[in-house]
Amino acid sequence: MNLLEYSLIFMVITFIPCIYRVIKGPTIPDRVVALDAMTTVIVVMLGIYSFVKESVFFMDVALVLAIISFVGTVTIAKYLDEGVVF
Repeated sequence: MNLLEYSLIFMVITFIPCIYRVIKGPTIPDRVVALDAMTTVIVVMLGIYSFVKESVFFMDVALVLAIISFVGTVTIAKYLDEGVVF
């Protein structure tokens, strides 16, 4: 096994506590942060997989997922803070 395979295994292991926090999180902000962490782990996994498979397609998917995650996190944070999005 090379370093990239070990890093993918590590990413899967770091994904498990995020799932737990999304399900059992005592507050909604805890769940939002865990969901944001999950999408970050997925983006990193897609980047590593894209490098291993030498395919640019997965990097495009990772970029779109990162943008959607950022916009969603900011929107939820604004809603929780002010009660409205716009």
